[in-house]
Amino acid sequence: MVFGIAVDRAVPFGRQCWWLAVTSPDAATAADVLGLIRRKRVTWGHGVELAYGGAVFVTPPIGPWVLVPGRGLPDAASPGFLEWVVGLSARLGHVQFFETHRFTGTSAWVLAVGGRLRRAYHFDGAGVPLFEGEVTVDEVALGVGTRPESDDDETWWDTVPGEGDVLALARRWSVDPTTIEGVATDGDGITGRLRR
Repeated sequence: MVFGIAVDRAVPFGRQCWWLAVTSPDAATAADVLGLIRRKRVTWGHGVELAYGGAVFVTPPIGPWVLVPGRGLPDAASPGFLEWVVGLSARLGHVQFFETHRFTGTSAWVLAVGGRLRRAYHFDGAGVPLFEGEVTVDEVALGVGTRPESDDDETWWDTVPGEGDVLALARRWSVDPTTIEGVATDGDGITGRLRR
C-alpha cells in the first residue's frame, strides 16, 4: 500500500447491467476520457449501488483493467453507440462493452482497439440488429454470437447468448465482474454522469 492511499475491496456486479472494461492507468484518467460530470470519489460498495441506480462508476484498476459499470452508460441500441465506443478506444487503447439483461433477453458485446472496431454483437431479445466485425475465437469456443440473424435459417437461435454467456466472454476478454468480490484495490473509484 502506498502511503495515503486506502485499500478497498471490489464488489461484484454484471447481472442485468452494462459495463465497460478499459485499459487505463487509473480511474481518474478513464473518468476524464468518458467526460464524467458531477464526479465524486466513492467506495466500491457505494459506486456499484449508484451504477445500478443510473449513474456511472469508474473502478480502481484490477490488473490492467478499469471497469465502468452503470445504467447511465449508453446501451447497444442507443444512437451513435458504436461511434462512442470506438472513440473511447482511440483515447484509451482497448475498450470492451458488455450488456446483459436476463428478463428482456438482451445480450451485447463490443471490442474496439486503438480507434478501430474489431467486433460488435447485439441480440435484443428477438433478433440480432448488430453483427459487425470478425467472430472472435472466444465466441467460437463458447458457441455464442457466431451467426447473424437469418430469416430462412433457424439454427442461428442455437448461437443466441444468455446472461451467463456474456459473463463467460467477459472473463475470456478481460474480467468477469461477478467473480471479483473481495479483490483488494488501491483507492476509491469515481462516480458521475455522462454529459448528454
